[in-house]
Amino acid sequence: KVMGDCEKNCIVKRAVEITEIDYSRYGILYNLSGEGVNTGNTNHSAGDGWEDTDTNVPLLDTPGALGNTLGSGTPFEAAEMERHLHTQEAQIPAGEAIVFCLAQACDGAPKAEDVVPVILRPGFAFVIHRGVWHSASHGIGGAARYYWQAWAYVNEPTVWEEIEGGPVRVEA
Repeated sequence: KVMGDCEKNCIVKRAVEITEIDYSRYGILYNLSGEGVNTGNTNHSAGDGWEDTDTNVPLLDTPGALGNTLGSGTPFEAAEMERHLHTQEAQIPAGEAIVFCLAQACDGAPKAEDVVPVILRPGFAFVIHRGVWHSASHGIGGAARYYWQAWAYVNEPTVWEEIEGGPVRVEA
């Protein structure tokens, strides 16, 4: 643990590009930009004056509400994370890159040493597997908006837990 700008002891971690880790442990990555890394599960087509890339499977395996959230910028402190056992959750940047934390599904709360902060760029969508711990998303530097899709309803069974050994301070 280190002392720094954190209000209390915390672990400092630098966010990495999601394409630099084994993201399949946490979810499914879609490159919808039509450029760069091929993540699979997409179709690409083009015509006179247009190009299109779409997922070749439904984004979620349940019905899903669409949300739009404004997250503060980095650095940020993640003191708790959430998980959903009833749905997957898609994260989609709305114009600016976003940063969020992931930790593998486990019994009990996520542990600070298992937290992986990742950067998701515009043109990508990431669908978080059921049970995988994740934080809210934040912009790189300044505040940024992002879309999320999940099966959301009144009294849904989302679980938020404090990070054991945390909080985690995330830098971009």
